[in-house]
Amino acid sequence: MREMEEERLRMREHVMKNVDTNQDRLVTLEEFLTSTQRKEFGDTGEGWETVEMHPAYTEEELRRFEEELAAREAELNAKAQRLSQETEALGRSQGRLEAQKRELQQAVLHMEQRKQQQQQQQQQQQQQEQGHKAPAAHPEGQLKFHPDTDDAPVPAPAGDQKEVDASEKKPAERLPEVEVPQHL
Repeated sequence: MREMEEERLRMREHVMKNVDTNQDRLVTLEEFLTSTQRKEFGDTGEGWETVEMHPAYTEEELRRFEEELAAREAELNAKAQRLSQETEALGRSQGRLEAQKRELQQAVLHMEQRKQQQQQQQQQQQQQEQGHKAPAAHPEGQLKFHPDTDDAPVPAPAGDQKEVDASEKKPAERLPEVEVPQHL
C-alpha cells in the first residue's frame, strides 16, 4: 500500500515537471495538448503492431488445441463413467457385506444361545447326578436349605400315647430358611 502511494507521488511529480509549464500546480487542457504533440507521442513507428496484424495463435495451433481439449474432455468423461460404475459396484458390495455382517451377527447370537442352553443342560445333569447329595444352589452362589414341609408329627405307637392338653398342642412351626455358604 505504501509502495503504491509512493509510485503515485512520483508520477504526479513527473507530470508537474513535464506538463505543467506555468508551474501553477494545475494542468490545463492547453498544457496537456501541447505535451502530447511531442515527437515521442506521435511516433507510430514500425515497433507498434496490433493484435489484428499478428494473431496470438495460428489456425493450426488453434485446431491442435481444440483437438487436445476434445481428447481431454473425452478422457474425463470416460473416467467419470468408470468412477460412477465403481461407485455402483461398491454400493452393491457394501449391501452384500452388510447382509453378510447381519448373518454373522445372527450366527454369533445363535451360538451364544446354544452355549447358554448347553451350560444349563450340563448344570441340570450335574444336579440330577448329585441327586440329594447337595441342596440346590442359590442364585448368589449360596446353598439354601429348605425344611421338609411333608414332615408332620408322627403319632406315637398306640400304647405310648400320653394325653396332652389341647393348649399344649402347637401346630408344626415352619423353620426359617437358613443360608449356608457354599464351600468349593
